[in-house]
Amino acid sequence: MKFDKYGKAYHLDLSQPGAIREVLELDDSLWAAVSAPTAAFNCDAAFLRYLDSDGNGRMRSDEIRAALEWTLETLADDSRIGSDDAGLALCAVSKTSPAGPGLLVTAAYVNEQAGRPDATDVRLCDVRAAMSELRGKPLNGDGVLVPAAAGGDGELHEWIDGAVAATGGTEDLSGVRGITSAQISEFDAAVKAYLEWKGKGSADNPETMPLGADTPAVYNLFVRHKDAIDRFFLLADFQRYDPAGAEKFLLPDAAGETADAALASSPLARPLPDGSLPLTGPCVNPIMREVASALRDGLFGRALRIEAPESVGEDDWRKVKAVLSGHEKWLAAKAGQIVETLPPEKLPAWADGDFAVRAAKLQAEDETVAKRVAAISDLEKLLLFHRHLPRLLANYVSLGEFYRPGETSLFERGRLLLDGRWFNLAIEVPNEASHAAVAKNGGLFTMYCRVEPSPGAPGFTVVVPATAGTRGNIAVGKRGVFFDLAGQEYDAVVTSLIEAPISLREAILSPFQNIAKAVMDKIEGMSAAAQAKIESAGIGLTDAAAEGKAPVPPPQGGGAAGAVGMFAGVSVAVAALGSAFAFIAKSVSGMSWTARAVSLVALIAVVFGPIILAGVLKLMRQDMGPILEGCGWAVMKSMRLTKALRKQFTEAKAYPKNAAGTPEKRCARAALVALILAAIFAVALKFALRCPGACS
Repeated sequence: MKFDKYGKAYHLDLSQPGAIREVLELDDSLWAAVSAPTAAFNCDAAFLRYLDSDGNGRMRSDEIRAALEWTLETLADDSRIGSDDAGLALCAVSKTSPAGPGLLVTAAYVNEQAGRPDATDVRLCDVRAAMSELRGKPLNGDGVLVPAAAGGDGELHEWIDGAVAATGGTEDLSGVRGITSAQISEFDAAVKAYLEWKGKGSADNPETMPLGADTPAVYNLFVRHKDAIDRFFLLADFQRYDPAGAEKFLLPDAAGETADAALASSPLARPLPDGSLPLTGPCVNPIMREVASALRDGLFGRALRIEAPESVGEDDWRKVKAVLSGHEKWLAAKAGQIVETLPPEKLPAWADGDFAVRAAKLQAEDETVAKRVAAISDLEKLLLFHRHLPRLLANYVSLGEFYRPGETSLFERGRLLLDGRWFNLAIEVPNEASHAAVAKNGGLFTMYCRVEPSPGAPGFTVVVPATAGTRGNIAVGKRGVFFDLAGQEYDAVVTSLIEAPISLREAILSPFQNIAKAVMDKIEGMSAAAQAKIESAGIGLTDAAAEGKAPVPPPQGGGAAGAVGMFAGVSVAVAALGSAFAFIAKSVSGMSWTARAVSLVALIAVVFGPIILAGVLKLMRQDMGPILEGCGWAVMKSMRLTKALRKQFTEAKAYPKNAAGTPEKRCARAALVALILAAIFAVALKFALRCPGACS
């Protein structure tokens, strides 16, 4: 076992022969990561799906181990594992492994379908072609029987169509709706149950059709007005119990805006003195007269077998309920409702025929296809694991590919050109806010950029850390260009930032910049306050003059006097600083050159030492691990940055060597001039210190 040091952490070197087997011996705590979202990897979608065995959208270390164990167990020769070969040699498959013999049989079938019966290898393209061909047939092994699977059997085709309509069906791989085994049984049982129930409701059955063929119409009228009639007889009982109290419920609602609205809230009729329901006459609610007439002839007349009754009592209403109770129970016992909307003339033939048996035979054929599909799927899995698994391990168990210059890891999305620099690490993030909450723990200057593909195409967000140089002009709203892994260019804009020092220079200058900003803010505030006071005093004088009044003197310490006082204070401060500098110069003049040098070094160390140390510690603590953790990774190792890695992830291209007027050459000239001026200043200072009298 050999380890390499990347990002100040040790990772298993997977480039060594046989190192892939050593992953199984390595404790999970020594892996670079033990869990990650499958969507984070730019890899074959089927390969990622096979790795994610539980289908939860994440790859854990146990799933990676299981995939690796199965692959190594199935291969008799793993020397070519991870190669870009077009196919897998059949001799590399172990005949003694549990899956080996079946995979070899499937490979022979695939090669025969591809027209290569004598081939010594099997190719992924042929495997997928065979899979596509099977999936494209009506019987494709997905457990869903579509109408087209009936072939030339038109009756069975029609039966399956009816079953889909009744049960809702299930979508086939092709997108067509069909039926499963459970739905075949459900539909067959529903047809038979519905016809059996329907048979009990024949017109000559007095239990379910007490009024013969008129029963359904009478019952519909009964159901439609049952609540209103029940309410009427309840009010009639209330009137007998409390005539005064019931009156308000019998009168139209005076709050109604129209007569129709008021009457609509009133009962069907006013009870007769004996509490019966009038079906004609002035006691009937005016807007309910047609309803009362229908009840008289269509409900009470038929159910009670009385011709046009003028009124009915509560006992009559109970008799109507009793007459229709058998029909009501029959309706409540309805079975097989799902086939009720299907053509009724088809149901008897479907109930008596063997359609369910014929459909079940087709389902059995589909199950045979399913086994073949599963076998081809296992062969596809082996080919994908053989080709892609080593590289995934180099981006999961170890992050060697991530750290090596010139290589792009599987979880990178592209690179960003912004502010005159290449930012060579960009990772897609699903949620910017939640990612930032975790990524800030890394202490890196981090940009979030919205990538805008072609119009109409969905955009996405990438996180881009800045690891070298300075902040420059980077700010929210700054635009750049994003290059995906295929080199395609897209517009990109910075949407948010996580502030942090990028380089040692920024870490050292940051405290002084903060102090300078605070001082400038204070000076600007004082200046603005003084200006406001002066303007206020001026406005007061102008207003007084305009009104012919004596000018109001400015407040104590305000106006011009306040400004003069402020400037006087500044003058005193400048004088104090001048005296301090004079004292320092006098003290230095009495020191030897050695003492002066030691003092200068000590002063620099006292002032800048803690700042430099704090800056170095900040940079040393910067960690790229939270960048991945914000994307849902479970990272086990720190991802510190070395100087080389900083320049690798953030790159500023150099100008051509033979070009004139470049910043490097201008800086070189400026440095030479500064050196000359410094030498002149040093000579002048030495002369001044030797001849203090001449300078006075």
